[in-house]
Amino acid sequence: MGLPIVVEIALGLIFIYLTLSLVASEIQEILSALFQWRAEHLKRSIEQLLAGDGLASRQADRLTEGTVVRSSKASLATERLQNKRAAKTLSDRLYDAPLIEDLNYEAQGRVSGFFRGLLHVIGGVYRTITFSRNVFGTKTSGPSYIPAETFATSLLDRLKLADFQRLLMRSRFGDFVRSDVRIPLHNMVNELRARLNDEDLLAAEMVYFDQCLNQVLDDLDSRRLTLEEAVAQVTSQLESFEAMAAESPALTLTVESAIAQSFLNRLRYLRSGLSGSPQHRSTQSSGQSSGQISGDPPPVLLARIRPSLSDLTALLDPNSATYAELVALSQREGGAVLSALERLQSEVIPARLRESLATLSSRAEARVLAAGQATGSEIQQLQTEVETWFNNGMERASGVYRRNVKGVGLLIGLAIAFTLNADTFFMFQRLSTDPAIRSSIIQTADRFDVQGLNSAEDLAADMSVDDLSERMQGDLRSVGLAVQETLAAYPLPIGRTQPVLEAQQAAEASWPVPFIPQRLVGWSITALALSMGASFWFDLLRKVMSVRASGEKPES
Repeated sequence: MGLPIVVEIALGLIFIYLTLSLVASEIQEILSALFQWRAEHLKRSIEQLLAGDGLASRQADRLTEGTVVRSSKASLATERLQNKRAAKTLSDRLYDAPLIEDLNYEAQGRVSGFFRGLLHVIGGVYRTITFSRNVFGTKTSGPSYIPAETFATSLLDRLKLADFQRLLMRSRFGDFVRSDVRIPLHNMVNELRARLNDEDLLAAEMVYFDQCLNQVLDDLDSRRLTLEEAVAQVTSQLESFEAMAAESPALTLTVESAIAQSFLNRLRYLRSGLSGSPQHRSTQSSGQSSGQISGDPPPVLLARIRPSLSDLTALLDPNSATYAELVALSQREGGAVLSALERLQSEVIPARLRESLATLSSRAEARVLAAGQATGSEIQQLQTEVETWFNNGMERASGVYRRNVKGVGLLIGLAIAFTLNADTFFMFQRLSTDPAIRSSIIQTADRFDVQGLNSAEDLAADMSVDDLSERMQGDLRSVGLAVQETLAAYPLPIGRTQPVLEAQQAAEASWPVPFIPQRLVGWSITALALSMGASFWFDLLRKVMSVRASGEKPES
């Protein structure tokens, strides 16, 4: 057997595999769309991500290396079950989020909608009989792809971390104003009044100062001011109060007055703790305005008031100090705080998700600190970390899905090989002994101009393999007929016609393996070849065609 014949036989087999692979790919795409394999796998992957991939190994580490008492095993099993149930509940609720729900597009046409509804009914009956769970909760379908940004936004919005940060920050800022500013200043003024025996001293100034502080609290609560601006406003009001006190007609304050000088020094010291600057301009300068401040708020002060990401993620743990702080705040204020607390208590948070968010929060805080970003951008950085965490999880899930698709492709390939009687051994025998079949297949491959196509999908369009969709979506029982009709126009040594079956039976006479029919092994080899995918055989066909073309003699 010469090299040209070997190349032609290889070319014939590759073209047959490519043709059947295109059919198998089309069938798999149709089944995937009808039965929502991608959407279901995505939903289960998100549930596994929320439940924690390494839960079993971490729980096993908590056990002793020797024997384990039954009660410990039962406790761990219960914990794992509760964690999985919590993950399923939370994922169902996430799928109700507007951003994710908007990604779910179902067929709207009458025919497509009818068959989609029929499949939903069949699926419901199947789940009822087998007592299996609908992964989409109360819905009948779900999106097959969710962007990382959409997932992270929906999760953080579900947990309301930004709202809790605002509530706690407002409460802590109010405590700071009361304990570090208002009370010390009132004590200083009352002491000054007692020493000068004047109960009305600076009364109007104190009323105005308290009103200004209340306005700052309201502006922070309504988000008209950031925390930095609110602290700066408090510092500015102290400067204004100092200027008004120095110019008060009820009291002549001079540098020679020890009482007056002590009062002013204490005011400056109080203000220095807010501005973070040890040097201050004299408040008696004629051009000073109330909006000027003598320095930025100290980072330690801002960190004390603004809840950290660790504080916010600790809210998910009912035993944490931050959760106790929120409970005390709700008891003291009620209203929106109580509603937020009740909403938090109604959430089902998997234990492993709390641990994951705590780790991601620590990482986000470290990145913000290392990058020197503005304080207050931690939640944005946390969302970025959640997006990365989601992408990593979905990358692993994609690998699992590809392996599952490979297995399904092998089953589809076996079904096609059996339906069309595509026996690799018989196809090789016919190609090696029948020049007419070899020539017909090569002419067919040349007719499609494989070198001029960019992908296997382009070849499928030229071969009208995509027409399978229209003939198969309505009736899955017509798969075999649809495939045969699609390939009837091509001279392939396959099929279940009488001549093919007789020739195949004659070829099996020399099969050396007893009890295992040759066609069964041939079908299996064909199925394995089809599972490799149309793109693989398309690329290989182009390479073989190039080798064959380079070996031809140039025309004279």
